[in-house]
Amino acid sequence: MSGWKDKLIRFLETNGAIAGEDREVYEYTLKIIAILGGNIMISLLIGFGLGVPLYCMMLLFSIIVLRSDAGGYHADNMWVCYFLSCMGLMGALLWIKAEIPYQALITVCMAVPSYFFVFRNAPLEAENKPLTQIEKKIIGRRARIIVTVEIAAGLICLVIDKKSACTIMCSVIWCAIGYIGWFMKKKRKLDMT
Repeated sequence: MSGWKDKLIRFLETNGAIAGEDREVYEYTLKIIAILGGNIMISLLIGFGLGVPLYCMMLLFSIIVLRSDAGGYHADNMWVCYFLSCMGLMGALLWIKAEIPYQALITVCMAVPSYFFVFRNAPLEAENKPLTQIEKKIIGRRARIIVTVEIAAGLICLVIDKKSACTIMCSVIWCAIGYIGWFMKKKRKLDMT
């Protein structure tokens, strides 16, 4: 465990804030907070660096809400995950920032099939946490509602602000790309057995 996390846990144990038997839970929680916080900070830095912080926050919110239930590709290595996330975020934000003829139409043409792909296959489970049939049903229903709300919000935003529309629809596209990665990874593992 890294220095600051270990010091914080020891401080909490010493002051009676947590019991020693709960140490592993707090270590894991601090690790997740550090990873998620670092990822969000890097993402926001990318958004500010590209001059589109508002769209970056909208995109992050849309992706986090959708992916938390819909699932998708998970890299085997945290650094690969960071790299792929940053590249995907930069690609989406550069697309949103661009001034391309028919940009909104192109985004819709990518988002609509992505919507149906995610809707049909949600939820995808992680290797280390398989879902029961009941979980698949409940989480799948939530994921289908979320992806439907996001695609509808993106389409409605077309009449209000095309950049916001592209931002919201990019989260659906990004989720579908994660689904493709998940299916490719699963197929590769099946081919190896």
